[in-house]
Amino acid sequence: MGRHGDRPLRGALIGFGNAAARAHLPAWEGNDDFRIVAVAEPDPERARLAAQLLPDADLYRETGPLFCRNDIDFVDICAPSGFHEELVKTACRAGLHVLCEKPLVTSPGGLAMIDEANASGRVVFTVNNWKHAPLWVKTFQLLSEGRIGIVRHVSLAVLRPPNSGGGLTDWRRRREIAGGGILLDHGWHHLYVIRSLMNEAPETISAGMSYAGGVEETVTLTMTFRAAQANVFLTWQGASRRNHGTIRGEKGEILIEDDHLILLTDAPAVRHDFPEALSHTSHHPEWMHEVIKGFRREIIDEEARGENLAEARWCSQVTHLAYQSSREGSRPIRSDGLEEGF
Repeated sequence: MGRHGDRPLRGALIGFGNAAARAHLPAWEGNDDFRIVAVAEPDPERARLAAQLLPDADLYRETGPLFCRNDIDFVDICAPSGFHEELVKTACRAGLHVLCEKPLVTSPGGLAMIDEANASGRVVFTVNNWKHAPLWVKTFQLLSEGRIGIVRHVSLAVLRPPNSGGGLTDWRRRREIAGGGILLDHGWHHLYVIRSLMNEAPETISAGMSYAGGVEETVTLTMTFRAAQANVFLTWQGASRRNHGTIRGEKGEILIEDDHLILLTDAPAVRHDFPEALSHTSHHPEWMHEVIKGFRREIIDEEARGENLAEARWCSQVTHLAYQSSREGSRPIRSDGLEEGF
């Protein structure tokens, strides 16, 4: 059961920005196995919104009193990325399960936190929600059916116009709060998508980055595999909002274009349309329902634990190597120590 005894699991939201209010909260409220009973939010305006949307929840300006409670089962961390590692460690020490927005960690040292979390016996689950987008679900289905054969090349691009990556307080452009720029933001999502497409660890990683305000705003990332390659282009300097790409296999290819995909094989082209473009919004509450189901599954079934954490470890390690490559003039970095986790 997804409950403790006969009650729903009780949780607290840490941070009440747009992601919490527009994506996480609607998903929690649509699941009878969970109940949000507290919110920690230092900003008065956001705290007032939390009080309006969650009138029965306890509100805190800081997390200290929250972690001292003994009637909470989990926390949902929606705070800026730079705070994730310490909040996850504190939650694990308090004996709480953790759902955390991406990226789970922002530095190589943060991986030690993952091991600590495993030792605590608590579930640490990252919001890797993009793989639940209907377009990607359909893409994975086509691949599993062998429609284009073995994947040989992936090319994905994320275009966002200037000033679209700042959030409510422009924190994503402040390295001391965000830990990094677009690679940690949009890049994290595309790394776990590529991991699912390739089902193996890359052999080398190379990256070039341009910076503004202390964080990377444009990234060109190349990952080579045993018999394949993946390229990712990310920018906060695009002329418009757009996601697109190509997945080429031995027997055909799949064209990705924001709100549709086209399957190209020897047979006539087949187009699949979706009601919402990948670039339409930053929140996607409908994708969160599957994330929460996965979180619940790991809480109630210890044998199910580990896959999500393996994804997070993979994304973190690839990100670290990409930053290293960029610092060294885009030199390809071998990924011998990267854990496959499949």
